[in-house]
Amino acid sequence: MSSTESELPESLPDFRARARAWLASTPPPEVPPDPDTRFTVLRRWQRTLFEAGWAGLAWSREAGGGGLTHAHHLVFVEELVRARAPQPIGLIGLEVVGPSIDRYGTDRQRRELLPRLLSGDDIWCQGFSEPEAGSDLASLRTRAVADGDDYLVSGQKIWTSWAHQAQWCALLVRTDTAVRKQAGISYLLVDMTSPGITTRPIRQMTGDQEFCEVFLDEVRVPRQNLLGAENEGWAIATHTLGSERGAATLRRRVELEVALDDAVDELGARGSLDGRARSAIGRAHIAMRVLDAQTRQTTARLLANTGPTPLDSVDKLVLNDVEQTVFAEIAGLLGPLRAVPGSRPAGLRSERWAHDHLYSRAASIYGGSAQIQRTIVAERLLGLPRG
Repeated sequence: MSSTESELPESLPDFRARARAWLASTPPPEVPPDPDTRFTVLRRWQRTLFEAGWAGLAWSREAGGGGLTHAHHLVFVEELVRARAPQPIGLIGLEVVGPSIDRYGTDRQRRELLPRLLSGDDIWCQGFSEPEAGSDLASLRTRAVADGDDYLVSGQKIWTSWAHQAQWCALLVRTDTAVRKQAGISYLLVDMTSPGITTRPIRQMTGDQEFCEVFLDEVRVPRQNLLGAENEGWAIATHTLGSERGAATLRRRVELEVALDDAVDELGARGSLDGRARSAIGRAHIAMRVLDAQTRQTTARLLANTGPTPLDSVDKLVLNDVEQTVFAEIAGLLGPLRAVPGSRPAGLRSERWAHDHLYSRAASIYGGSAQIQRTIVAERLLGLPRG
């Protein structure tokens, strides 16, 4: 990319114009409904973005990135969504795990793992949640026991996105049971082809199967795959989750704006923007204005590179509520035809909006449940006592 050849980053207006021109000249792929085919198509799309220089824009050049700023990354994310182009399949690696490896990893880890992560040659999953440690992540039980130059890892993870397709997993494990629960956690980078790993996809009510259970039975992981220091994984996990929530909030805001525009276009094309539809769309727009106000603060924090803060939990809570409100209002216009594939009540595509409405119900669970986020806000922002 020309901008990486100079000392000063390309101006944001020039960068936006270049991104918009590239997206206009590069037709995005059609995303098929079949999960396996969809995965293949989106992986190929990530390779296209990588080869054109659009992956890892804010990463260091040493890590294989563009050496630009977070502002450039946010501009490209916005233009990608507005062009109705899909996100790359490796978002967990690009926006969640990768920044943690770039910050805390050894030279070998960065050199060997990050270029393949950026290109989509390696897809990453995130092995954090467990059946008994979802919202209360620090209660995780998956154990890693030192054995010479390796760890032997046994336990179970759940709600692990794309685990059945991933080559690598960012895995939280317990390496010390004699200290407080946050202090005994380590962060391992695990090859998903290792003997002893079994994945089992979970079918969702949307019909998708992107989430998985992951079973680990004395999986041998080299010590050199420890990210950071032993028993200091909680701080790295906090950085990982902060990256996830901040980036997701900003990207999702634009996606929701585009979704609302699409709904209005579909209703208008059928002449269905009556009083009931206008009221529903109006309520959705009011919710979006709340999210707009919140994301202005989020953007300022990301650009200032402040790192994870309890305000990330406010982002998550606001996004949860707004996303569920927007899709509930649109789905409410479908009526009973929402369950009929291929129907277009009031001009709305029932399959799309029913799917998005169902998926939005999980927004208050994945990435940290709403209950836990409220606890963080109460204790760390408001100074309220526990209990």
